Amino acid sequence: MTLKELEQIVYMKSEIDMLNKRLRREENEGNQFVGDTAKDYRSGQGKVIVVQGYTIADQKKINEIWLMLEARKVELERKVLEAERFIASLDCARIRTLLTLRFIEGKEWKEVAKGFYKRMTADAARMCVKNFFSDY
Repeated sequence: MTLKELEQIVYMKSEIDMLNKRLRREENEGNQFVGDTAKDYRSGQGKVIVVQGYTIADQKKINEIWLMLEARKVELERKVLEAERFIASLDCARIRTLLTLRFIEGKEWKEVAKGFYKRMTADAARMCVKNFFSDY
């Protein structure tokens, strides 16, 4: 796994969250509740009645969109898991911690350095990771 691939993991996790929200919205789109009023003249007078129900959506279109989004979500989850496995396979605990904080948890370099070692600077953390990948 390369540094560029790891840098994408944070964005992939964000996209997975967005896809989950969109999938829920697509599931509910076909079931929109609607209502209106009408007048009933059976008694000779215009008596107001309320008409309520659900819209009929294009279920084929909704299913196609849902399948596309679900496939994209599964692929992104596979790539995130691949990155997690790569990080877990490394021997150096220092690098594992730095990579996890930055790329899996999505922290800024300043937060990574602070969470890892009190005397480490953001630049030192960034360079440590950069040097690891240049030697890798």
